[in-house]
Amino acid sequence: MAGKKIIAICQSGGQFETDKDGFLSYRGGDAHAIDIDEGMQFTDFKTEVAEMFNFSISSMSMRYFLPGNKKTLITISNDKDLQRMIKFLGNSDTVDVYVTMEEVAALEVSNMPASR
Repeated sequence: MAGKKIIAICQSGGQFETDKDGFLSYRGGDAHAIDIDEGMQFTDFKTEVAEMFNFSISSMSMRYFLPGNKKTLITISNDKDLQRMIKFLGNSDTVDVYVTMEEVAALEVSNMPASR
């Protein structure tokens, strides 16, 4: 049973800029829109977003702003986070979701023999 529907405007490839008051804005990149509802599972949402941007699901991160707060990004990492986002949006019809790829730290492996 799907209730409230929201259009998620998924953005990636741009950069956040901070103004003198600490408010964040997003510039550049690409945007795609998908509709989400209260019945959507996080894995389905993440899979669809990953396919849109041709990203790896395992290294992808998604964040959004709460209404009236452009200083703190909120991470979406499970079903509860996704459902909270939908509830927090109140009467909004859209939400901007910022999609980034997490840096995977490369292990430094030396090919030099270990000293004893």
